[in-house]
Amino acid sequence: MLRWALVLVICASSGVPSWAQVTPAEGSTGADDTPTFKVGVTIFANYTYQQEPTILDVDGNEVNPSSFDITRAYINATGNINHFISYRVTPDIVRETSTGNVSNVDGSLVVRLKYAFGQFGFDDAWTKGSWARLGLQQTPYIDYAEQIYRYRFQGPIFVDAEKFMTSSDFGGSLHYNFPSNFGDVHVGIYDGDGYAKGDANDEKALQVRASLRPVPNGGIIKG
Repeated sequence: MLRWALVLVICASSGVPSWAQVTPAEGSTGADDTPTFKVGVTIFANYTYQQEPTILDVDGNEVNPSSFDITRAYINATGNINHFISYRVTPDIVRETSTGNVSNVDGSLVVRLKYAFGQFGFDDAWTKGSWARLGLQQTPYIDYAEQIYRYRFQGPIFVDAEKFMTSSDFGGSLHYNFPSNFGDVHVGIYDGDGYAKGDANDEKALQVRASLRPVPNGGIIKG
């Protein structure tokens, strides 16, 4: 099968501060505890043309299938209550392909929850970028790899596309950045069935990812 696809990724966001900022004591510089709220969207739109094989349309004509589509769309609601507590809620819009007896929505774009978690920052106690999360959240490996894989817009990375791992799951996790940017470690306990399913048993999945940067500030070999 030979297909050609033109992919367009559209990202936009906006946000406004809300409520009042806590004023630090005189003579000191305190953390910014201004509550904020932001809403953003990410849209993956494409046009696909199938060169081979051809198909027969309803009139019996041999044609090359082609279609416009929205493969993924995210609505991101993020914010923080103070410099310690933040949150994210992200509905995921996906194509419905197995609806059973509900034939009137077969093939429709439906909304499901992809992320919904609270995050507790440990910048004050540990290193900057260290935190704990509770709720429906990114799993350690896939989110990390997608930040590096520059062609993410073309589709999920291999372990996600082949269902070896899931990109989001219900659970709790802890992330710690090594000092001086030498790497990080992310460990979490999850239901194990992923964000698209409910937990079917009493078993849980432990996931750990550790990364090391031997030369984080080494000139041309930085990182």
